[in-house]
Amino acid sequence: MKTELSSHKKSLYIRRALLALLVVLTALFQNTKGALPSVSGAKAMPLVVLVAVIALFERSLAGFVFGFLAGALWDFAVSDGDGFFAVVLCLVGFLCGAASSFLLRTNVFSALAVSSVSVVVVLCSYWFCFLFLKGYDPSAKLLVGFYLPSCLYTLVFSPLYYYLIKGLKNALDEPKRFVTGLPKQ
Repeated sequence: MKTELSSHKKSLYIRRALLALLVVLTALFQNTKGALPSVSGAKAMPLVVLVAVIALFERSLAGFVFGFLAGALWDFAVSDGDGFFAVVLCLVGFLCGAASSFLLRTNVFSALAVSSVSVVVVLCSYWFCFLFLKGYDPSAKLLVGFYLPSCLYTLVFSPLYYYLIKGLKNALDEPKRFVTGLPKQ
């Protein structure tokens, strides 16, 4: 029994280390100028989608931790890194993990739904806090011309991350054994 538990923990640690590496690589691609092409002025923000999808598979606490890691990396990359993305992505990770624990099944459609809500909440709350409340004059034009198209462009990453994380989880988890209830003869 003890060796079985340790192999399960070992695969959990390996999976979480690979997910952390995926968060770091995604942060590099998102925050490096020219790494992800812009489409009609819209920019992709795949860290939001990644946190939401990780939380679907790993649940609330891990979603919270990976949200903090992704948000901290994002805050380090922006010029006015004030902790906004760390806080918001922590909440996104926790709430998406809680939703998958209590409300949702983990499939590609729930990943798209959770990702779309998360992207809209994160980008529109950033727009509201840093542009609208500060009285930036063309803030409505930026919302319609940049932030909402960026939301749509970012959702392209949802199925990609869903199948990548699902494959990683399936590869590292032990196969499930079905118990028939019949005694051994």
